[in-house]
Parts: sequence; C-alpha cells; structure tokens
Amino acid sequence: MPISSLTNGVLNSYERYKKSMLKEIASFANGLEKDISAVENAVASPLSNGFVEGTNSKVKMVKRTMYGRCSQKLLAAKLMYEPT
Repeated sequence: MPISSLTNGVLNSYERYKKSMLKEIASFANGLEKDISAVENAVASPLSNGFVEGTNSKVKMVKRTMYGRCSQKLLAAKLMYEPT
C-alpha cells in the first residue's frame, strides 16, 4: 500500500471519529489532530524505535527485581548478561 494512501486514510479516519457520540473516541481523534504531523511521520516512516523500547523495558525490569539487593557492579553484570 502506498504511503500517501496510508496518510490519507489516517486523515480521513480522525476527521470522521471526531464527530463520534462516544466521548473517548472523539477525545482520541482530537488528540490525533493536535499532533497530526507526528502521526503522519509515524505512518509514513519505515523506521521504528522498537529495539530501544525493548531495551528500556529490560533495564527497568532488572532494576525492579534487584532493588535493594545488590551493588551497582552486580546490576551492570546482570544487564550485560544474555542467556543463549
């Protein structure tokens, strides 16, 4: 599907949903309208920040499980460990 048709589909959808009787959907559509340039770029761009988000989630999970139990040296070792 061409990028321009994806962008046009997003624009048409949010205009339609802004008039929804459900306030949650209308609020979501209004939020899209406020930041439409970022939404268009996200739809049109082949780039993703998924790898970075996955790494952040891993670091946060390790920090939560090790809170108050170890030194910074052990925490660094645990973050670098990748089981095979």
